[in-house]
Amino acid sequence: MDEPLRPVRVVLVDDHPTVRAGTRTLLEPEGFAVVGEAACTRTALAVVVHQHPDLLMLDMRLESGSALDAIPGLLAAAPGVRILVQSMYAEPALVRAALSAGASGYLLKSTPVSELVAAARTVAAGGKYVQPSLGVGLAHAVLREQELPLRERQVLGLLADGHTNREVAKRLAVSVRTVESVRAALRTRLGLATRADLVAYARRHHSAQV
Repeated sequence: MDEPLRPVRVVLVDDHPTVRAGTRTLLEPEGFAVVGEAACTRTALAVVVHQHPDLLMLDMRLESGSALDAIPGLLAAAPGVRILVQSMYAEPALVRAALSAGASGYLLKSTPVSELVAAARTVAAGGKYVQPSLGVGLAHAVLREQELPLRERQVLGLLADGHTNREVAKRLAVSVRTVESVRAALRTRLGLATRADLVAYARRHHSAQV
């Protein structure tokens, strides 16, 4: 007689208790066992170390900071854990940054229940999952990045090295206002919502080119 399949062990990380409760309600009837919850990255790290789950479902934006910064540490703390990022943001650059940081999937919070379950199963089983509706946007983002003017590539490279607007301006011999204008243009071109998103993107995708 075959033994029953072991439930997929899941940790939910979201700073809204109602969202965590709702996700738990959706997953548990589908063969998942929610073994831990967290509202911030620090608690998530402790839970992951203790539980060693198969799957970590991680909100992109937490009050304690961006998931992009937390992913490498979470993966290091629990080798073998798979991370599925859930987000309200469809910006292609954020999707790419999350995958580059080590996530195995990216899913919008507005997705239907059936797709959420399918994405969780795929990632937990060792696969990759990016919501299909984001695929076209990702392709366009690659094209936009390839077409960046030299000045924008230079600014991205210096941001990746941690330079401030004033330091970038000094290195490039331009005004701070010019640097701010270039950063705004980059956010628009790459589909990024905030200055923090741009810095995170630069750090994960570029090296200085000056």
